[in-house]
Amino acid sequence: MAENEYNNVSYEEDDHRVAFIFNANPGDSSSSSKPAARPTKRRKVVKADAPGPQEGLQAGPAFPPLFNGAEGPDAVRIRRELFETAWPVLEGRIQHVLREANRATLDQVSSFLQQAAEVETDKIPAGFIITGPNIASQDLLFEQLAERLCTAARARFVRLRASEAPHLKAALKKIIRDATARAADEDDDVDAEVMQGGRKYLDYDLESLHVFLNQQQQQSRRVVVAFQDSEAFDSGLLTDLITLFHSWRGRIQFDLLFGVATSVELFQARLLKSTARQLYGAQFDVVQANSVLDSVIKSAVAGTQAKLRIGPSLLRSLVERQQDQVAGIQVFISSLKYAYMCHFYANPLSVLLASHDSLDRKLLQPEHIEAVRTLDSFKAETEAAVDARQLNHAQSLIEDDDYLVGQILEQEEKRQAYLLRLLRALHLLTSTGLSSTSFTDLYILALGDGIDIDQSSGTVPLEDAVKRQGPDEFLSLIDRLLSAVQAGNSELGLEGWESDAEDFVTSLTDLRDEVDGLMERTKKGNGTALKSKYSAQSRVMRTTVVAQKVQLSRDSATLSEEDKAFTNAIDALLGLLSQALQCDPVDNLFLHEVWVFDSKSPYRDVFVPRPGATFGRALSRPHDYLACACCGRANGGLGSTLPATSILYHLYLEAGALINVADLWSAYYALVGEESDVGLDERSALVHFYRGMAELRMMGFVKQSKKKADHVAKLKWL
Repeated sequence: MAENEYNNVSYEEDDHRVAFIFNANPGDSSSSSKPAARPTKRRKVVKADAPGPQEGLQAGPAFPPLFNGAEGPDAVRIRRELFETAWPVLEGRIQHVLREANRATLDQVSSFLQQAAEVETDKIPAGFIITGPNIASQDLLFEQLAERLCTAARARFVRLRASEAPHLKAALKKIIRDATARAADEDDDVDAEVMQGGRKYLDYDLESLHVFLNQQQQQSRRVVVAFQDSEAFDSGLLTDLITLFHSWRGRIQFDLLFGVATSVELFQARLLKSTARQLYGAQFDVVQANSVLDSVIKSAVAGTQAKLRIGPSLLRSLVERQQDQVAGIQVFISSLKYAYMCHFYANPLSVLLASHDSLDRKLLQPEHIEAVRTLDSFKAETEAAVDARQLNHAQSLIEDDDYLVGQILEQEEKRQAYLLRLLRALHLLTSTGLSSTSFTDLYILALGDGIDIDQSSGTVPLEDAVKRQGPDEFLSLIDRLLSAVQAGNSELGLEGWESDAEDFVTSLTDLRDEVDGLMERTKKGNGTALKSKYSAQSRVMRTTVVAQKVQLSRDSATLSEEDKAFTNAIDALLGLLSQALQCDPVDNLFLHEVWVFDSKSPYRDVFVPRPGATFGRALSRPHDYLACACCGRANGGLGSTLPATSILYHLYLEAGALINVADLWSAYYALVGEESDVGLDERSALVHFYRGMAELRMMGFVKQSKKKADHVAKLKWL
């Protein structure tokens, strides 16, 4: 019966085609008699009533009220608005820094490829981009290259990673698929697979790419293939790809980019000489990740537009993680955003960062006042007032809520003044060129310990470096200081403050004129070089013979009046710098917890993985995760009702470095055997035992021992 039905099936003329047409109304003979017309292409229409950013802000989920739900809705709304307005400003500055960091490299690569397109040669243009050992930082560079070359050179950009192209066929599939992918502004009329009379190509046939490029009207036939981690590719695969691209050179113009972590010489040594002769190219160096990180910190973290300050301990942890783990800059940006989210989401006192127009007495609840009085800075402020015999001030802070609110409202101006002084001091310090410490380390040091240039006890000892300055170096130092005061720093968002530092500028100008005059008088006089008592030229070695013994001693050379005046000028400059660069640590300020986030616990829990501790806790206390009655009886101990893996983990903790599997099985079966509460027979218990051992091995707790065949060895999670 079934065979007769199979023989009676009628075949349609469309059965051999790639796609079939589904007719929703089989009774409609008119629709079945003629092929369906191609549906009309619809134009993408942007809805005019799309919600704006402010509407989307109000429609999104709100922050939860803190103080056990006692926080007012206005305070909750302000906390969220502070986050939604503070982070986009920083994110915009960060993206600007990242774009500018690779601008020179992008311009050079784009110019090289444009010039290569104008040269008629049978070799393939190849750009070797020296990215350095930080592989994670290459993602941003190649994303920017794709954006630049697709717009400027009107070329198809394909990015290859070693994990995506293990062999030649997979690499060709990836190249063809990405090169024939339609952009958002392109028509859908061209099919990457079916072209020229319905002919279908294999997905790894470059002929399909050639036909596709011929049908493109606005773009050229250039395809840029970027090997992001080229040294991770198999050398044979690279040789085959380059040879294949060279054979298609007359029909498809391939341009190659190689991300090289070591050197071009080492990369070239991996290729055949015949393959290397098919390439001609240039080498490009990119900005290293440390320089990009320093620019991001200077512009976004330390800049004047940062609403929230990252504390010195947390910032040091973030920087050390970037350097030790060679993490990408995107990890640092995500860590910054998470710190902002934690502060505004979980700290009710972050509402105090609002402007004076939004912050008033009605907004501050008794819970806010009580929370302020629990801060360490409040305790330090009260104790300092008592030590200074300002008893009324200390008593009012503790007892008078209105007085405390008034002090809170005054802290915004003091915060701005402190940050302005801190950034000006850091800018002057880096402008001197006397310290080899990076700006990031100086910023962390200034926040944590303040700035003091005293040679013996200062955090940034520069006293000896200033004293050893010669007359020419002295004048150059003053010129750099004056230029720093007048120009400010655009990366920090710091404007010039010449009008606010008139005394400082006047004193520097007078010192410069004085030393200029001293140098002129010295040249016209005896012609000797101008020196100070701190310079090496003013120290002489004296030899004295006493009782047939030679004694060596150092003595100061005779200084002229000009030398003494130059020494006084150095002392005056040192006094000016000590006063201008002096800055207190951030934790000396009252209510600094409101605008400084320095907690490492949330960051460590989220961004520092600890799978070993997580697995161990889950296996030792499975009830906390499963919430079942059988696991709850053990109460964190060893019980027969626990899962097999959990029981084996408890026994694993009691064993030594080498575990006898037979002894482990005996102990396990004694717990879950027929005489226990579980009552498993030996065969079922053995199945559970094998599965538990396999899971312990998969999670990295045990491995097969090489010393004894019937033992397993413990593994330690780092």
